[in-house]
Amino acid sequence: MAFDISARPNSLIQQVDRSLLSRNVYSLNKHSGRSFSGLDNISINDRKYNDPEFPPVPENITKYNGRTWSDDYELGAIVAQWVHPEQIRWSKGAEKYPLTVFNQPHPMDIIQGRLGNCWFISALSLIAEIPQILEKVMITKQYNPAGLYKIRLCNRGIWQVITIDDMLPVTQANTLVFTRSHKKQLFASLIEKALAKMHESYNALEYGRCVEGLQTLTGEPCEVLLLRSTDPKKQPNLNHIWAKIIESRMKGYLMACLSSNKQLHEQTFHHMGLESDHAYSILDVRQNGSQKVVRLRSPSGKKEANGSLSEKDGVLWMPWEQMSSFFNDITICKIHTHQYKARKSGQFSDFSSTIRSVYSLDCPYGAELEIELFNAGDGKYHNRSKEPDIDLFLIVLSSNGSCQAYKHGLDYYITLSTTVSSGRYIILAGSMSVVNYSIRPRFNLAVHGTQSFTLNEQPSSCELVGNAFHAVALQANNRKDFGDGISILTFNDNGGFGFVCENKSDRTIRLTTDFQGSKNVFSSRKTFHMVDIIPAKTKQLFAMFTRRVLSRDINIVYQVEYQPLNQLNGIDHIRARNNPPISPQALGLHISKPVHRNF
Repeated sequence: MAFDISARPNSLIQQVDRSLLSRNVYSLNKHSGRSFSGLDNISINDRKYNDPEFPPVPENITKYNGRTWSDDYELGAIVAQWVHPEQIRWSKGAEKYPLTVFNQPHPMDIIQGRLGNCWFISALSLIAEIPQILEKVMITKQYNPAGLYKIRLCNRGIWQVITIDDMLPVTQANTLVFTRSHKKQLFASLIEKALAKMHESYNALEYGRCVEGLQTLTGEPCEVLLLRSTDPKKQPNLNHIWAKIIESRMKGYLMACLSSNKQLHEQTFHHMGLESDHAYSILDVRQNGSQKVVRLRSPSGKKEANGSLSEKDGVLWMPWEQMSSFFNDITICKIHTHQYKARKSGQFSDFSSTIRSVYSLDCPYGAELEIELFNAGDGKYHNRSKEPDIDLFLIVLSSNGSCQAYKHGLDYYITLSTTVSSGRYIILAGSMSVVNYSIRPRFNLAVHGTQSFTLNEQPSSCELVGNAFHAVALQANNRKDFGDGISILTFNDNGGFGFVCENKSDRTIRLTTDFQGSKNVFSSRKTFHMVDIIPAKTKQLFAMFTRRVLSRDINIVYQVEYQPLNQLNGIDHIRARNNPPISPQALGLHISKPVHRNF
């Protein structure tokens, strides 16, 4: 079986761009959100630009998480020097080609080097033959003898322009150490260097997920489909996933997948022509009767074994029924679909006063929406290795206060997909880490829509947080009635568990809850045993639990008791009271609300 990807005539005019020697070139590209580096310090020696922010030094190879690993043999020791493209020893047969940025780029042209960044190179291979994406990334589209290049990358939801020189790491033989391209094309090596600069070093690019590579190069929303689960009761429906990737292929979406299964020996992967813990581009999916196959390519351009399903340049066909055994997930990048976009940046606040991560959304025609929320850490865009996954949540409220959509997760990002009718909505972006860790990380918000919309900041009181989660509980409609007008409402999404007590009776109650035995969760109350006074005709989100460690399973165990109270010995049971007391950081989350209201 074969799938021919025919080469397109190259629409790019390959010529020397001498205008780069002009100061006018230093203005930002019209598509750029902001510039990564100031250009006032540019120095050009002997007509070659030298980047003062990312010089050719060992630290920019081996630095990781703020430390320099001088004994890193895999990276540092193998780099003999940094040279200009004119000094590189290219592969056999490349001599007939001139140095160019592009020369009819093709997925098979890109070869991963001695760096474990297959998550990025597999995504780069996918956009190699999509000019409207690749040329948007490579602002400098022609070979520049001055050695100055501009690259545009999307860093956690926000586009940045990175300025680099053309010095590249090589071996003793002057061959490229890291990613290279056939036909003496420079785009892959330059884009990789720009990413290394953005994240402090080449070493910082080791390890990642397919979704991150696709987000970085396209800025488009992505969906990750798990092919198997550790919970036998939650195994994904592979027929539904197959239908989804067939549909995605027809729409022209980009797809990649990660080979991983700790239950299989490395030799089992090699026998199938696969590398384990490796990202693959999905080039095609086909079905002929009951036969379903997926066409894959390794960014390393290699295959481990010959077979009837193997081609060349790291390409092979994989039977769909075997995908879930060898691959953990499939990432779908939804390019071309969402024409309208808005991007915002800010800083999370706790729930004690004004909440600034609130946005009004006006959709005059309705729309299909993809809303992405990213952890931007301390706001410096070169700290990929320093930023841990944090708790993130998104809630979309309708104009009447009801919950339109809700998403919760522990990751560097979350994506919420929803379809809205014409009208006005509120987007609440937040993080329970402001309560769990008393930190206030920065965030980036990206909204993608199929129809036009407006998005504006709308700072709100901290009560909005409690209102929003009460609306989430009503939407979940998971209610346990205890009689006498007393109910407990619960909701859960990907590790975010909420518990609301609704007291519709005419009497104040004492609610005693015990969550001892729950595992791998933070409590917003800083304890697992609570006693709360819930006045008549009120409701309260009395506990919120969020995932502590992403790689571990969660278990919630609880017991609930309540006791009606009368006014005894002059004690006022009208006012809500909590033991332990609500912390100031969580005040808006746990505020008591009248029960008759809709939110």
